[in-house]
Amino acid sequence: MRLNGKVAIITGGASGMGRSTAILFAREGACVVVADVDRSAGEQAVAEITAAGGKAIFQSCDMQVESQVEELVKTAEAHFGKLDILFNNAGIEQPRTPSDELDTALFERVIDVNLKGTFLGCKYAIQSFLRNGGGVIVNNSSVSAYANVGCNLSYAASKGAIMSLTRVLAIEYARRKIRVNAICPGVIDTGMNRRNLDLAEDPAALEQAWMSATPMGRMGTGEEIAETVLYLASDQSSFTTGIGLLIDGGRVAT
Repeated sequence: MRLNGKVAIITGGASGMGRSTAILFAREGACVVVADVDRSAGEQAVAEITAAGGKAIFQSCDMQVESQVEELVKTAEAHFGKLDILFNNAGIEQPRTPSDELDTALFERVIDVNLKGTFLGCKYAIQSFLRNGGGVIVNNSSVSAYANVGCNLSYAASKGAIMSLTRVLAIEYARRKIRVNAICPGVIDTGMNRRNLDLAEDPAALEQAWMSATPMGRMGTGEEIAETVLYLASDQSSFTTGIGLLIDGGRVAT
């Protein structure tokens, strides 16, 4: 029960890494607010948590919309009395596209969801933490902030910026009992990556390229990501702030 008595918001909590983290957090004693634009999947995640004896609610939230993000934090405080943890996980992918052919509207949408959404989540979570004596943020960056193979300019740019944002906030609020870290996943077996495969001209070749770039030779799992987020969100990492923790099967080490 490493999060016993804690209240956590997980954005993008209806599927993939977010869902795995929501389930694990609840099992570890947290009251969880599952935030997502997919109401049906979000409510299913909450039903799974509550059926197992955990505490969770669903809140519809588009992380591009500031008023909805502000309301998300208010909902957590109103329902559970406070906010202790934010896992800024919501994000979207960019289909593999040569950068000179990238549609400007798509670039702007990826930046809005991934970077602006992360900023807004941090902004309102920190306001809550300052009212309540501290808290923890874990932002979802990516191995793309460190190593890349091209053709995903908007996604890589958003994730690199999230790492910079993480460091700025970690330094700025370190003396206010607020820790801010990031995870940097490699290739994880999620719906997002499965969609990327489906859109590829040669899905088998793309998957093989992913495996070849990963020394462990496999995709990571949502559960492996969740365990790392739990570590950063819990008191086990109480002297850790401002890092981007790679969960990439050794890719950046090559």
